[in-house]
Amino acid sequence: EEGFSLIELVIVVAVLAALSAIAIPSFNNIAQKARATAAANTVATIVKECAVKYAEGATSPTFSPVTLQGYTTVFTAASATATTGSANACREGSGAIRAISADTAVVPHFTYAFDTGVKSCTATANSAAVTGRGCTGGSW
Repeated sequence: EEGFSLIELVIVVAVLAALSAIAIPSFNNIAQKARATAAANTVATIVKECAVKYAEGATSPTFSPVTLQGYTTVFTAASATATTGSANACREGSGAIRAISADTAVVPHFTYAFDTGVKSCTATANSAAVTGRGCTGGSW
């Protein structure tokens, strides 16, 4: 007799089920983690772009418009807590660059304060996006 016995097939299925139970949870929040990473990197890139323009002597530089999935807006604000601001205007020595999340339970807000150089993030407590992105203690 050739082939596999019923016991062998059951063991294979059980092993595959155990491996799936381990692997699937690690893939659950990949899209949210990618969006959060893109937002954090975008804010950092904008800060660098503004610094370069000021170093080149620009008096009122702007940065390129940005649209991020999962975020309502990326803008320059008068403060690190403002929820609206002037789009695409660099600020030197004051204000902040903010990426505002559409839902902080999914992806966090990211902020860079020009006056202090502090990078911060805000999200719903214990959200997977915060933990996965490394947004611990309000910083990134």
